[in-house]
Amino acid sequence: MTFQAPPEVVDKMEALRAMPLLREFTDVGLRILADVSQQKSIGRGTYAFRAGDASDALYFVAKGRLQLLPRDGGAPLGEITAGDTLGGFCLLTEGEHLLSAMAINDVELLELSQEAFENLKASHPRTALKLTVALAQDLAERLREAKGPLREFLVWQISKRQA
Repeated sequence: MTFQAPPEVVDKMEALRAMPLLREFTDVGLRILADVSQQKSIGRGTYAFRAGDASDALYFVAKGRLQLLPRDGGAPLGEITAGDTLGGFCLLTEGEHLLSAMAINDVELLELSQEAFENLKASHPRTALKLTVALAQDLAERLREAKGPLREFLVWQISKRQA
């Protein structure tokens, strides 16, 4: 029988304060998010989620590193580290994970489920709205950064149809 150390207890406020997504939040807003989020421990070599799974929570990476893997099991596409977020679009629209996320080392996540977000909209609508705006701004920044590759993909799709 092997001994596994208990998961590290994360200071939710400090972890959320380190998130660039939440840079516009006050301590009051961060406290509200800390109160409704749940800590989730992911052991090294374990999947936080797999491509194709329902996307049902926003994850704040409090500690550790996750490797992003394509659905077909090809080469890793990148890494997510402390301060990054995953799955935020599920709070804006239903969907599934496009990539798998596997823990490179022990990872501590703070999870804001869709259900907790729905409750947040009722109990603290200003905080929920502020998070929604932050997620929309993050999406806009990502689209701006992907403009070149996105344009190449669209040209490829159009040329494929014409062939």
